[in-house]
Amino acid sequence: MRIPNHVANYSIFKDGRRLIGLADVTLPNLQNLTDSLKGSGIFGEIDMPVQAHFQPYSVTLNWLTVVDDAVFATIQDGASLDAWAAHQLHDTGTNKIIHQGWRYIMGTAPKSFNLGKLEVGTKGEAVTEYELISLRVLRNDRIVVEIDKENAVCRWWNGTQLVDHARRIRQLIGL
Repeated sequence: MRIPNHVANYSIFKDGRRLIGLADVTLPNLQNLTDSLKGSGIFGEIDMPVQAHFQPYSVTLNWLTVVDDAVFATIQDGASLDAWAAHQLHDTGTNKIIHQGWRYIMGTAPKSFNLGKLEVGTKGEAVTEYELISLRVLRNDRIVVEIDKENAVCRWWNGTQLVDHARRIRQLIGL
């Protein structure tokens, strides 16, 4: 059995260039777009998900202090963010430590930039937040999640294959 431990390390890239500033990254919280369903034959109310649709979601970079990369990351234009992570696991069968590669490829638009604070002897805590338009998550170079709101893409790895949950919707609306 492989027991996940932690993130061994990661790098963040913007438009193909590695960001040098030190930042923690808060990855998106994917929430389905839902609509309330109630009526005859339903005992109560159900927040029913609209398949292949998601509420707005974002990625946040928490900078330790303001650096050029933090400022340039907020230019009001789209940006591609790419997070490469090495996740550490313990293989209980061999008693060895192994690593898996995870990659988060994000098409974004800047939402906000908080310059943080100025206080002697402390971190500046600047924050950049991006709206995500597209997201592709890979584990060891295999797609596990792919969402592209503008191109009607919603694919999830189910353990054996990548399932396209938006294919039929695209067909029905002529895309």
